[in-house]
Amino acid sequence: MKLTIIIEKGDNELWGRIENVPGYLPVTSGSTVDEITDNLRDLLEDFIQHEGKSNADWQNLKKSDFTFDYAYDLSAFFELFDDIKVGALAKRAGLNPSLVRHYAAGTKFPSEQQAKKLEDAIHDLGEKLKEVVLA
Repeated sequence: MKLTIIIEKGDNELWGRIENVPGYLPVTSGSTVDEITDNLRDLLEDFIQHEGKSNADWQNLKKSDFTFDYAYDLSAFFELFDDIKVGALAKRAGLNPSLVRHYAAGTKFPSEQQAKKLEDAIHDLGEKLKEVVLA
């Protein structure tokens, strides 16, 4: 079963949650994405063994049955991918670098349209990096 972990930046740690689990909202914190993933696997296993027993979709699952995608808020993204420069990504997305720095700091939040521009710029950069050949 594939679930999406949403990663957000807290004051001194990262937070992770999984939405769309019927009757349950697992939330945890940690210092790394791997730690959050492990914690959420444990929470899901506990849910399956207890509350999830009454739900047919969860009865035969175990924690090794789960795979995860990750979605990041911008503060967490720029913290975890700190080799990507905020100003350069803003330029690639056609956005004001100062505004994107506010997004990265968590003092302002992007509209859905601006978040999509940043996401597209990140994906475009990833595609360009995959084409790099070093000689």
